[in-house]
Amino acid sequence: MLHACAHNPTGVDPNPSQWNTLSDIFQRRQLIPLFDSAYQGYASGDADLDALSIRTFAKNKGIETMLVCQSYAKNMGLYGERVGALNVLTKTIEEKEAVLSQIKQKIIRPMYSSPPLHGARLACK
Repeated sequence: MLHACAHNPTGVDPNPSQWNTLSDIFQRRQLIPLFDSAYQGYASGDADLDALSIRTFAKNKGIETMLVCQSYAKNMGLYGERVGALNVLTKTIEEKEAVLSQIKQKIIRPMYSSPPLHGARLACK
């Protein structure tokens, strides 16, 4: 697991060259990166710039799968609302379908029974 930016608890982020090195290590060792992106926009003041780590790994053609957990509690001011997303990058349609099937069965289905609405309502206003 990697923090995309504003590493918690240190606040220290790798520079672009170090992110490239880390990406190469993940590729070489065939590791699946899981990014925690809870502070996007806080490290540099620019949400786009704070996505550099994720984009570096996504551009690495040797990384087959990547997961990004994003929280919008801090950067959208939705504290206590638990609003976020899980993004999964896959290289093939077959892998995408397999991952989507698991997400639907293990994550989404239980949430449909009693989904919270307050966070989504706040985010769309």
